[in-house]
Amino acid sequence: MIIRPVRESDIDSLHQNRLCGLTIEETTEMVTSAIDQEPGHEFRFLVAAEQNAGVLGMTTVKRLEHRLCRHRAELGGFVIRPAARGTGLARRIVDAAASQAGEWGCSILELSCRGDTHAEAAYLGLGFEVWGRLPGGYRDHDGLVFDEVRLWMPLPLKTTSLSST
Repeated sequence: MIIRPVRESDIDSLHQNRLCGLTIEETTEMVTSAIDQEPGHEFRFLVAAEQNAGVLGMTTVKRLEHRLCRHRAELGGFVIRPAARGTGLARRIVDAAASQAGEWGCSILELSCRGDTHAEAAYLGLGFEVWGRLPGGYRDHDGLVFDEVRLWMPLPLKTTSLSST
């Protein structure tokens, strides 16, 4: 299993494994747009890929752009294929995203999810803490209403060692 930036060659696997829930055209647009956005931007679309199973998980990580929020990065589109849940893959993906955010100088990693769902419990288990809840913040296509829960975790500060002479 390797966690790496998305490639055009991942499009079919992302679509076939239903990680995006999008049409093949929408998946293609999402991947090509992410690839185009990465150079020169503090944004990565990460995938967890296995040679014979294709893409088993994904997330995006993006450094916030506002000058008062540059120390924060946000995860988005975090999905793990059901067969890979409970294997530690989510932690590996979060660790990879956190490492990327740390390279940008971020000290906070944040995300949002639907409240009172498996996702909220999973994020809490990964070490995220709730910092906000918006009642009725999400409404899905089936008319279901969920709270939007905002979570965060601190990132280790990158330090440089100084040599004494």
